[in-house]
Amino acid sequence: MDNKKTIQTIFIFALLALFLAACIAMVYPFFTVILWATLLYIIFRPLHAKCVAKLDPKKKFYQLKKNLWAGLFSIAILLLIIIPLFLISILLMKEATSFFQALLSFLKNNPEFFSKEGPFGNVFDFFASHGFDIPNFDADAIRNYLITFVSSYSSKFVSIGTTVVSKTGNFVLSLLFVVFALFFFFLDGQYLIEVFKKALPVKNDYMDILTKKFAEITRNLFSGYILVALYQGIASFIIMTIFQVKGALLFSVVLMFASFIPLLGASLVWLPVGIVMCITVSVFKGILFLLLCGFCVSFLDNFLRPFLLKDRINIHPLIIFFSILGGLKVFGMNGLILGPLVVILFFTVLDLLVNSKNIEL
Repeated sequence: MDNKKTIQTIFIFALLALFLAACIAMVYPFFTVILWATLLYIIFRPLHAKCVAKLDPKKKFYQLKKNLWAGLFSIAILLLIIIPLFLISILLMKEATSFFQALLSFLKNNPEFFSKEGPFGNVFDFFASHGFDIPNFDADAIRNYLITFVSSYSSKFVSIGTTVVSKTGNFVLSLLFVVFALFFFFLDGQYLIEVFKKALPVKNDYMDILTKKFAEITRNLFSGYILVALYQGIASFIIMTIFQVKGALLFSVVLMFASFIPLLGASLVWLPVGIVMCITVSVFKGILFLLLCGFCVSFLDNFLRPFLLKDRINIHPLIIFFSILGGLKVFGMNGLILGPLVVILFFTVLDLLVNSKNIEL
């Protein structure tokens, strides 16, 4: 009798594993759609809940109005976030290609640029006047290396741009799936969360903590990191456009990613641009550019990030930085959010296990 029960138990678990594998295989092609629909739902859910709360369930057409709010939010998110992001990506590819081609042309047509006879001659003279004689390095070797480097990346951007254009149809289809998923999340999100919590063989106390933590981390990552990076990118783009920096959009996007790096952050981009401007354009213009970027981009970050986070993510910035890099490597662009989420949830589960003495397993 016991052997029969054991065989039945093993068969049930094997059947469960088989169905689970089949479900994962079916959902996997839509992983990115479901992930970003979930993240957008978590971010905009409080605002949607406030709007729906104003409706009276006892009045006529309550369900219709609720459906209209869900549809309105889904389409509005698409128009306000996803479509501009797609258009900026296309413009970025074009500007990056143009920038690298212009840089390549400049390097080929100005062989004396890195020598003492070129624009860097003032730098050599400045250090020489203070007793530091800089040896004349091999300018041709540096120029040839940069030409090879820029040529390789220029061809990569051209191929990436071609790929983006060729996959526009797939991207539009994915957007429609995101809107479709968002509509049902806004309509039945709480019900779906409860179904998910009951489906997992984990105690309710644990699931309540994990789901709340997931929503909290998503909102805080968005407000404390994504929004701050977006602000720095927009501020730097405006300043670079005013100073007529070639490839302003490209530098601004790179600056957004650099803002996640601890200590140095956005200065890794605007500081070299300002130094090159001092050498090639005007010292006064370069210093003014550096002062504006230092204040409007990096200095204000010291106030914005703590204000938005309010110590709600108690993870060292270095861990966040490496989790973003690791996430991008493992999950692609999804890793921008998934990387920090996985790391923070890991520490949350670890904390639950360490303090599980007061919680029944």
